[in-house]
Amino acid sequence: MLGARGSLAVLFSAIFLLSSVPIIGAQGDEPAYVRAESYLIVEHENVSHDSTAYTQGLEFYQGRLFESTGKYGNSTLREVNLSTGEIIRSIDLNANVFGEGMTFVGDEIIQITWKEGVAYRYDMETFEVVANYSYDGEGWGLAYDGTHLIMSNGTNVLQFRNASTFELESTLNVTLNNVSLNRINELEVVGGLLMANIYQTEEIVSIDLVSGVVVEHIDASGLKPDGGEVLNGIAFDSTTQSLWITGKYWSRMYNVTFTVPEIPPLPEPEPEIETSETSTVDSFKGAYSEFILAIMLTTIVILMAMNLKDGGRNPRDGGP
Repeated sequence: MLGARGSLAVLFSAIFLLSSVPIIGAQGDEPAYVRAESYLIVEHENVSHDSTAYTQGLEFYQGRLFESTGKYGNSTLREVNLSTGEIIRSIDLNANVFGEGMTFVGDEIIQITWKEGVAYRYDMETFEVVANYSYDGEGWGLAYDGTHLIMSNGTNVLQFRNASTFELESTLNVTLNNVSLNRINELEVVGGLLMANIYQTEEIVSIDLVSGVVVEHIDASGLKPDGGEVLNGIAFDSTTQSLWITGKYWSRMYNVTFTVPEIPPLPEPEPEIETSETSTVDSFKGAYSEFILAIMLTTIVILMAMNLKDGGRNPRDGGP
């Protein structure tokens, strides 16, 4: 039989369990992740863009605009007149090479390829290839954060590569609202965040380069001109502090900023009226809890009484 100390232990355990239920339930209200802020595109101006260009990379360098285009047999590296959209100069890649993203490291251009596993380093002024590098897997987008080259490959994983040797140094998984974000494409570093197109969507995201968490989710729908394909191409002009976007086979480029979408105010909640049914349910819950506690207390009292009747836990005369 239970002694006095055992009975008290049961009593305290019962009280703790009954009192802790609402505390445990409250823990479910705590946020589990950082939700991305939502924005809409605001167009300020637009200029002509080569509608035959399958845009893969877009980049400004000291106010001058450069572009990488794709497709086998039509891949190029070019300098473009921002005001008119005209091609200032261009070189063609080999017909068996599919051009992808590009970026600047100093006054040199790095351009990657889709499935060929080769990256080219060019002299900016002559477009002469001064080096090339091999890598595994696909190449999609490319950006430079001042320390590392950042490459996407169509998955949710970003690759950080040495800016001099192109060697892979680390990777970063990207999530949007706690879910892995795939099809990350063309890249651009803006204000310490990595902006990225999401392939086959009209979405742009801004990624924290430490955590991989998407902190801004931008709806860029409504800009695609007739005949254009997917949104692809982000370029930030530091000389004018302006952001430009375009897409594959788009006839226009757009100077844009972002704005928070307007959310209609929620209707004020009606005052809660306690109905007889609600009151009955609440009363039942309270009575039920008291009933359970009363049963437990009664059980403990009976056990203690039986323990005393038997002469305690260790009767001095040894017991029958």
